Amino acid sequence: MTHAFSGETDLVAVTDWLARQFLSPPTIEQVEAARTMPGQIALRRFGEALGQPAAADALCQLLAAGSVADVTLAVQRRHTALFEGIFRQRSVPPYASLWDGTGRLCGPAVDRMQAALRDLDMRVGADCAEPPDHVAIQLAALAEAMRQQRTATVADLLDQMRVWTGRFAGALIRADGVGYYGNLARFLLSLLDRIVDGSATVDRGRAAAAI
Repeated sequence: MTHAFSGETDLVAVTDWLARQFLSPPTIEQVEAARTMPGQIALRRFGEALGQPAAADALCQLLAAGSVADVTLAVQRRHTALFEGIFRQRSVPPYASLWDGTGRLCGPAVDRMQAALRDLDMRVGADCAEPPDHVAIQLAALAEAMRQQRTATVADLLDQMRVWTGRFAGALIRADGVGYYGNLARFLLSLLDRIVDGSATVDRGRAAAAI
């Protein structure tokens, strides 16, 4: 199966980028970089790689709709409302344990991810208060497993993520529609499908520095 990215500019970069988007709201510097021509080109290439050109176009338009300060504040507020809200019916918590059938925070998914992180020689930074079953940490681990060419670990992480990310992404799309995070949810679903069907190649160090 072919895809728009070359062997060097591949889905590992998309995975790393998505992890950053879900982990924390963007800074004004990050939004400013994403609004530049290289940043917009990178986003559209991500969309091509994932078969999601419409979602990429929507992201580019959202990032350009207003001043840098206004756009940054709007996306930051949406991140907080969606991922840090205290009311389940109004928020979409990004934790595997709440979507994988256990229905409680810090469930068995945390132990599984801790084991995967140890296997990859990865650690959650001291400045990160999120549990290991956060979607961003799972994505970061998946990207590292692909970089290390750890086929079995990639398969295990994909199995873990596909148990719950369909429900998570579906809820996020319902909550945010064609907004910034709704389109990231579309990226997420397509990314996992692309990796499962073998479209992913191993990143040789070429990062999406523009965004």
